[in-house]
Amino acid sequence: MWPALLVGCSSSGTTPLGDSLQALIPTSEKAGARAASIPYASLSARLGDVQGLLVMGARAGSVSYWPSREGGVLELDDGGLHATAGLAEDLLGTRYGTPLHDQPRHGESYPWRQETPYAYTLVRHWQDREKQVHRGEAKGEMHCAGIETVELPLGSRALERCEASLDWASGETTTSTFWRDPATRRLWAVRETPWPGAPTMQWQVARHWW
Repeated sequence: MWPALLVGCSSSGTTPLGDSLQALIPTSEKAGARAASIPYASLSARLGDVQGLLVMGARAGSVSYWPSREGGVLELDDGGLHATAGLAEDLLGTRYGTPLHDQPRHGESYPWRQETPYAYTLVRHWQDREKQVHRGEAKGEMHCAGIETVELPLGSRALERCEASLDWASGETTTSTFWRDPATRRLWAVRETPWPGAPTMQWQVARHWW
């Protein structure tokens, strides 16, 4: 699932994985200062108990990989949460659909790319602390409100706030918040509970990669 070799990426070249691993630092204040000092794509992230600045390790199409010094990896698809590895509890995969089409063409069903309100379906697999694998299905709806100023690691940006509510087949409900560019609909910040009872995962784009 994960590449055998990850390298940091930027518009001007690559950096060894070691540089990416050293980029995880403990506080958001330091994350902003660190992001300003390096020319590579980066996120200020909190993934359960892991917090700090993550530098992109690799990119393949719309999927990007963000390694941490502790050995964890965050995998984003079009900037949205797709999977993790090396954490106490891991998300193994994500598939979006619509109520009428379980598998639309790639990219058609990212909720944050759509006009809202937008109804969608979600299938996720995850592994708990006991290494047991679970599968969950949910029906969701995203609503976007007005534009607000959001403080990001490298400065503020006017972003559209979108709220998503997911009703799981188990009867539980989770919520997520997305902050997207109102023109391009690219994600700049996310706060998400990926499955019922999961640790919160959140990140802000420091230096973008698109």
